[in-house]
Amino acid sequence: MKFAKQIGSFQAKSDDGELHTIFEFQEFVSVLTSLGNISESETPVKKWTTQEGYAVSQINPDTYRIVRTNEIIRKI
Repeated sequence: MKFAKQIGSFQAKSDDGELHTIFEFQEFVSVLTSLGNISESETPVKKWTTQEGYAVSQINPDTYRIVRTNEIIRKI
């Protein structure tokens, strides 16, 4: 089963000075082992959202785009 965990957050600013809180999520896979244990493995998939829940795409490690508004924001 796939699920996401919040692994961090940061502040970002748009060119017009608007501040945004961005949440970073890491996707994990949960598997029941033959011994009956649950094993969680990190996948390479990361996702970002604004505090309001809007999807954010990463352009580079310091620059992001809010998908709904097409607004470019930069990590501060």
